[in-house]
Amino acid sequence: MKTIRAAVMITGFVLIAGVAFGAQQTVSTKITSTTVYFDQARVTRQGQTAVDAGTHRLLVGVDAFSMDPDSVTAEVRGEGQILGVGVASMPVADSPRKKIRELEARRDELKAEQQEITDEKTALQRQEAFLDSVAEFSATQVPREIQTQMPSLEDLAATRDFLGNQYTNVLAGQRKAQDSLDKLEKQIRQVNRELDMLRDRTDKTASAIEILFDSKIAQTVDIAARYVVKNAGWSPVYRAMAADADQGLDLSMMAQVSQKTGEDWEDVDLSVSTAEPVQGGRLPELSPWFLDVPGPVARKADRDAGARMQEMAMGAHAKAPAPMAEAQKHETALSFEYDLPVPVSVASGEDESLLPLFTRTLESRFYHLAVPRRVPEAFLVCRAEADRELLAGPVQVFFEGRYAGRMFLEQQPAGRPFVLGMGADRSVAVRREKLRDHRKETRFFGKIERDTVVRELEYRIVAENRKQRPVTIHVRDSVPVSKTDRIEVKDVSFSPQPDQKDFADKSGVMQWEMELEPGRSREISISFTVNYPNDMPQPVF
Repeated sequence: MKTIRAAVMITGFVLIAGVAFGAQQTVSTKITSTTVYFDQARVTRQGQTAVDAGTHRLLVGVDAFSMDPDSVTAEVRGEGQILGVGVASMPVADSPRKKIRELEARRDELKAEQQEITDEKTALQRQEAFLDSVAEFSATQVPREIQTQMPSLEDLAATRDFLGNQYTNVLAGQRKAQDSLDKLEKQIRQVNRELDMLRDRTDKTASAIEILFDSKIAQTVDIAARYVVKNAGWSPVYRAMAADADQGLDLSMMAQVSQKTGEDWEDVDLSVSTAEPVQGGRLPELSPWFLDVPGPVARKADRDAGARMQEMAMGAHAKAPAPMAEAQKHETALSFEYDLPVPVSVASGEDESLLPLFTRTLESRFYHLAVPRRVPEAFLVCRAEADRELLAGPVQVFFEGRYAGRMFLEQQPAGRPFVLGMGADRSVAVRREKLRDHRKETRFFGKIERDTVVRELEYRIVAENRKQRPVTIHVRDSVPVSKTDRIEVKDVSFSPQPDQKDFADKSGVMQWEMELEPGRSREISISFTVNYPNDMPQPVF
């Protein structure tokens, strides 16, 4: 039965196309609302037009470079009925040649800048070649002078410093030039894409949504047309603020919106959505579950985002800080949508708009983390729990009113904790030192006769609290883990025993958790023995 209905609808549309309609009408519309997804946007245009009784071909112009024709829908409010909705071409009074000329001029400017930087890079490369020749000359001339006259230490040092400084400046200049060239090349590619789209419209026509409407009476009707465009999207950006270690973590989520659709969104009702329209319409498939022996795996070969936040005056008459605006959340079966509280404008182009979505205070716990085998500093970290609204995205971290750095928040299942670094704390000192490294050689590896090196090692870690209040410190260190039977790790000893062994499922990684009173310190002792063949490269401990 459904097949028969579909056939009737298609036939009816074909017959209508052959009927003589009233005069074609172009409807003046404005973009009034937009829902932005991660990689596309759904745009709504609205307008009004007067129609007589009878059938009309109403055209709603669309300036977007790329409109999905399958996404087009339309709504007419008035007495009558819609006979069909589709995508057509409509004549335009102003051809895109003016816009093409503007883009071509912009591309010429970018290419001129690109050529200028290319010339600078070429000059730097020639300077590098000159320095290479100077270094090569020095490598041959100095030994000759030594045979007749020993150069002074001042001359040698001056030559060394000259070459070192010049190489540093030249190589830094080349890196900066290459970064600029990469950015310009990206901008030129974008301009070329826009030019290609516009040149397809040099016949003075533009895409339009065609609405076939049969009006019962002469009236003014309200029209709303909706369509999906590419070259638009949003991504989450977070701002984490902690007043101090005794209060909770305020986490603000913002939407970074960008669009290059060819249409400016001016004073529109904007929403961002977590839905994925393309992927959401496809059911998952179950593939066979194969188990196999893995082959060899090839080994893989801030700047501060802003100045420090200004200290707020805390006088008796200081004004309270204005809260960050919040979007209204709507939960659907597949996603969340956030409606911005006021109309916003997002121009089509390279710029990005940062729009607030929500702020919430999360339950959090502060402690210090030290990994002395890697770095000598201890870091204050905040551990909080995520909820389902926290998508993956960068985080701007602020602590005690000051910018602490930029991190990246991975998407987490609901309730799984995440950790943010607040910065290094010099009032908590953790140092690691080697106490013993006794090396001896033997001709036996166990009962096997083999030239073997036996290394007995011992390390000490000292954690010290120089603050005026107690602190919690998590210290992580590791012991070697053998991946071959030719190397043996034995007699592993800890004092005290770690609170977590193989931390985070990482073999050999240990974590100690300790409370330190003001001015107090604690020690951790680690010792082990390693046996390895004498003919292998000497490991560094």
